[in-house]
Amino acid sequence: MKWGIDIVGPLPQAKGKKRLEESKGNWPEVLPGVLWAYRITAKTGTGEILFSLVYGSEALIPVEIGEPSTRFTQATEESNDEELRMNLDLLEQRREAALIRMASQKKIIERYYNRKAHLRYFKIGDFVLKKVFQSTKTVGAGKLNPNWEGPYKVRGIAGKGAYELETMDGKVLPSNWNAVHLKIFYF
Repeated sequence: MKWGIDIVGPLPQAKGKKRLEESKGNWPEVLPGVLWAYRITAKTGTGEILFSLVYGSEALIPVEIGEPSTRFTQATEESNDEELRMNLDLLEQRREAALIRMASQKKIIERYYNRKAHLRYFKIGDFVLKKVFQSTKTVGAGKLNPNWEGPYKVRGIAGKGAYELETMDGKVLPSNWNAVHLKIFYF
Protein backbone atom coordinates (compact mmCIF):
# COMPACT_ATOMS: atom_id res chain seq x y z
CA MET A 1 0.00 0.00 0.00
CA LYS A 2 1.18 3.51 -0.70
CA TRP A 3 0.51 6.27 1.78
CA GLY A 4 0.08 9.90 0.86
CA ILE A 5 0.95 12.37 3.58
CA ASP A 6 0.42 16.12 3.66
CA ILE A 7 3.48 18.06 4.76
CA VAL A 8 3.60 20.21 7.95
CA GLY A 9 1.15 23.10 8.14
CA PRO A 10 1.43 26.37 10.12
CA LEU A 11 3.56 26.02 13.25
CA PRO A 12 2.30 27.28 16.65
CA GLN A 13 3.67 30.44 18.19
CA ALA A 14 6.05 30.03 21.14
CA LYS A 15 5.39 32.08 24.28
CA GLY A 16 6.85 35.56 23.90
CA LYS A 17 8.36 34.76 20.51
CA LYS A 18 7.53 35.57 16.91
CA ARG A 19 5.91 32.92 14.74
CA LEU A 20 8.38 30.95 12.68
CA GLU A 21 6.72 32.20 9.50
CA GLU A 22 7.48 35.80 10.53
CA SER A 23 11.19 35.12 11.04
CA LYS A 24 13.89 36.38 8.70
CA GLY A 25 14.76 34.31 5.66
CA ASN A 26 12.76 31.72 3.80
CA TRP A 27 13.67 28.66 5.87
CA PRO A 28 10.10 28.16 7.16
CA GLU A 29 9.00 27.49 3.57
CA VAL A 30 11.93 25.15 2.96
CA LEU A 31 11.79 23.23 6.27
CA PRO A 32 8.88 20.86 5.45
CA GLY A 33 10.54 19.79 2.21
CA VAL A 34 13.85 19.20 3.97
CA LEU A 35 12.18 17.14 6.69
CA TRP A 36 10.27 15.12 4.11
CA ALA A 37 13.44 14.44 2.13
CA TYR A 38 15.22 13.34 5.32
CA ARG A 39 12.43 10.95 6.26
CA ILE A 40 12.21 9.26 2.85
CA THR A 41 15.96 8.93 2.20
CA ALA A 42 17.69 5.63 2.86
CA LYS A 43 20.09 5.94 5.78
CA THR A 44 23.65 4.60 5.57
CA GLY A 45 23.54 2.88 8.93
CA THR A 46 20.37 0.87 8.28
CA GLY A 47 20.19 0.79 4.50
CA GLU A 48 16.49 1.52 4.90
CA ILE A 49 14.08 4.43 4.69
CA LEU A 50 12.89 5.43 8.18
CA PHE A 51 9.27 5.81 7.04
CA SER A 52 9.15 2.28 5.64
CA LEU A 53 10.69 0.80 8.81
CA VAL A 54 7.96 2.42 10.90
CA TYR A 55 4.91 1.91 8.68
CA GLY A 56 5.97 -1.08 6.59
CA SER A 57 5.21 0.66 3.31
CA GLU A 58 6.59 3.25 0.97
CA ALA A 59 5.51 6.89 1.14
CA LEU A 60 4.26 8.99 -1.74
CA ILE A 61 4.22 12.75 -1.75
CA PRO A 62 0.85 14.41 -2.42
CA VAL A 63 1.92 15.44 -5.92
CA GLU A 64 2.40 11.78 -6.89
CA ILE A 65 -1.16 10.98 -5.82
CA GLY A 66 -2.75 13.98 -7.56
CA GLU A 67 -0.75 13.71 -10.79
CA PRO A 68 -0.96 10.54 -12.84
CA SER A 69 2.30 8.60 -12.85
CA THR A 70 3.08 5.01 -13.80
CA ARG A 71 4.06 4.32 -10.22
CA PHE A 72 0.59 5.31 -8.96
CA THR A 73 -1.65 4.41 -11.91
CA GLN A 74 -0.35 0.83 -12.24
CA ALA A 75 -1.48 0.05 -8.69
CA THR A 76 -4.91 -1.46 -8.11
CA GLU A 77 -6.66 -1.93 -4.80
CA GLU A 78 -6.06 -5.70 -4.92
CA SER A 79 -2.33 -5.28 -5.70
CA ASN A 80 -2.04 -2.67 -2.96
CA ASP A 81 -3.69 -5.00 -0.44
CA GLU A 82 -1.41 -7.88 -1.49
CA GLU A 83 1.71 -5.70 -1.31
CA LEU A 84 0.67 -4.35 2.10
CA ARG A 85 0.20 -7.88 3.49
CA MET A 86 3.56 -8.95 2.08
CA ASN A 87 5.32 -5.83 3.43
CA LEU A 88 3.80 -6.33 6.89
CA ASP A 89 4.82 -10.01 6.88
CA LEU A 90 8.39 -9.07 6.03
CA LEU A 91 8.56 -5.93 8.20
CA GLU A 92 10.02 -7.67 11.26
CA GLN A 93 12.73 -9.30 9.12
CA ARG A 94 13.57 -5.93 7.53
CA ARG A 95 13.84 -4.34 10.97
CA GLU A 96 16.14 -7.12 12.19
CA ALA A 97 18.30 -6.77 9.07
CA ALA A 98 18.47 -3.00 9.68
CA LEU A 99 19.63 -3.63 13.27
CA ILE A 100 22.33 -5.98 12.00
CA ARG A 101 23.49 -3.39 9.45
CA MET A 102 23.52 -0.72 12.18
CA ALA A 103 25.69 -2.91 14.41
CA SER A 104 28.03 -3.59 11.49
CA GLN A 105 28.23 0.14 10.70
CA LYS A 106 29.07 0.89 14.35
CA LYS A 107 31.87 -1.70 14.29
CA ILE A 108 33.31 -0.11 11.12
CA ILE A 109 33.23 3.33 12.75
CA GLU A 110 34.78 1.94 15.95
CA ARG A 111 37.63 0.28 14.01
CA TYR A 112 38.27 3.53 12.11
CA TYR A 113 38.31 5.54 15.34
CA ASN A 114 40.60 3.09 17.13
CA ARG A 115 43.00 3.08 14.19
CA LYS A 116 43.22 6.89 14.20
CA ALA A 117 42.98 7.59 17.95
CA HIS A 118 46.06 7.52 20.12
CA LEU A 119 44.58 6.25 23.34
CA ARG A 120 46.59 6.65 26.53
CA TYR A 121 46.46 4.13 29.33
CA PHE A 122 47.61 4.80 32.88
CA LYS A 123 48.14 2.56 35.89
CA ILE A 124 47.14 3.31 39.46
CA GLY A 125 50.02 5.23 41.02
CA ASP A 126 51.17 6.89 37.76
CA PHE A 127 51.77 10.62 37.87
CA VAL A 128 49.98 12.68 35.22
CA LEU A 129 49.42 16.25 34.13
CA LYS A 130 45.89 17.41 33.30
CA LYS A 131 44.94 19.85 30.59
CA VAL A 132 44.00 23.39 31.59
CA PHE A 133 40.74 24.38 29.91
CA GLN A 134 39.67 27.89 28.99
CA SER A 135 36.92 27.71 31.61
CA THR A 136 39.35 26.71 34.38
CA LYS A 137 42.14 29.18 33.61
CA THR A 138 42.78 31.87 36.17
CA VAL A 139 41.31 35.30 35.49
CA GLY A 140 43.62 37.39 33.33
CA ALA A 141 45.62 34.37 32.16
CA GLY A 142 47.23 35.01 28.82
CA LYS A 143 48.45 32.66 26.16
CA LEU A 144 51.85 32.31 27.81
CA ASN A 145 50.37 30.59 30.87
CA PRO A 146 50.86 26.80 31.08
CA ASN A 147 48.46 24.50 29.22
CA TRP A 148 48.99 21.63 31.68
CA GLU A 149 48.81 21.54 35.48
CA GLY A 150 49.87 19.01 38.04
CA PRO A 151 51.31 16.58 38.75
CA TYR A 152 48.42 14.44 39.97
CA LYS A 153 48.47 10.83 41.02
CA VAL A 154 46.14 8.29 39.37
CA ARG A 155 44.01 7.06 42.28
CA GLY A 156 41.70 4.69 40.40
CA ILE A 157 40.29 3.63 37.06
CA ALA A 158 36.67 4.77 36.69
CA GLY A 159 35.98 3.14 33.32
CA LYS A 160 37.34 2.82 29.82
CA GLY A 161 39.65 5.80 29.50
CA ALA A 162 38.40 7.55 32.67
CA TYR A 163 40.57 8.03 35.74
CA GLU A 164 40.18 9.25 39.30
CA LEU A 165 42.94 11.67 40.29
CA GLU A 166 44.29 12.99 43.56
CA THR A 167 46.68 15.81 44.38
CA MET A 168 50.15 15.16 45.74
CA ASP A 169 48.86 15.70 49.29
CA GLY A 170 46.08 13.08 48.85
CA LYS A 171 43.06 15.33 48.14
CA VAL A 172 40.74 13.59 45.62
CA LEU A 173 39.60 15.63 42.61
CA PRO A 174 35.80 15.91 42.46
CA SER A 175 35.32 14.42 38.99
CA ASN A 176 36.85 11.76 36.77
CA TRP A 177 39.19 12.72 33.94
CA ASN A 178 39.29 11.31 30.43
CA ALA A 179 42.68 10.01 29.26
CA VAL A 180 42.52 12.38 26.28
CA HIS A 181 42.99 15.28 28.71
CA LEU A 182 45.87 13.65 30.62
CA LYS A 183 49.51 12.98 29.87
CA ILE A 184 52.20 11.12 31.77
CA PHE A 185 54.44 13.15 34.07
CA TYR A 186 58.09 12.21 34.51
CA PHE A 187 60.03 13.41 37.57
